[in-house]
Amino acid sequence: MAKSVVTDVVVSRRVLWIGAEAYPLNNIARATTVKVEPPRRQAIGRFVKSVVTLAILAVAAVAAITAADLTTGDRETYETGVTVAALVLLGLFVLQLSGVLLRKTYYALVIETAGTPNTALVTTDRALVHDLVRMIMEAIDNPQASFHQQVTNYIGQVGDNFKVFGSGNVGKVGK
Repeated sequence: MAKSVVTDVVVSRRVLWIGAEAYPLNNIARATTVKVEPPRRQAIGRFVKSVVTLAILAVAAVAAITAADLTTGDRETYETGVTVAALVLLGLFVLQLSGVLLRKTYYALVIETAGTPNTALVTTDRALVHDLVRMIMEAIDNPQASFHQQVTNYIGQVGDNFKVFGSGNVGKVGK
């Protein structure tokens, strides 16, 4: 889970300040918004596969118990054990699914300069990030422009995190 801090976004004297990071406006090539969504669809797919697998295994276990030469008391004990184990696993699957479904969608302000793109801040307010992009791009064209905005910025791991070093790398590849 990402931790939130209040970050000042300021344009003053042709410099964009986002917290302690400074971007001279004349070096900014592009500002954009990137939507970072939790993998909800994949989580639902995983949940359905897990529940189907669990149901098949539970039915197979009950069938094996029924076919076995057991006393009525032993059979009931084993069937109860299978039922309890299946319900516990189902509860864990539901907790895992709800954890992903309840995660927030984040919006990142990405600043591109002559170098690599830099995620300047991450927040849950889509309209605010869009407004910041518009204000930054307007400030590039207007030497007298200045503004000050406070943003709840989420720091920490939000979205994918991968590093590519060396040559012959293909970057992130979907499943």
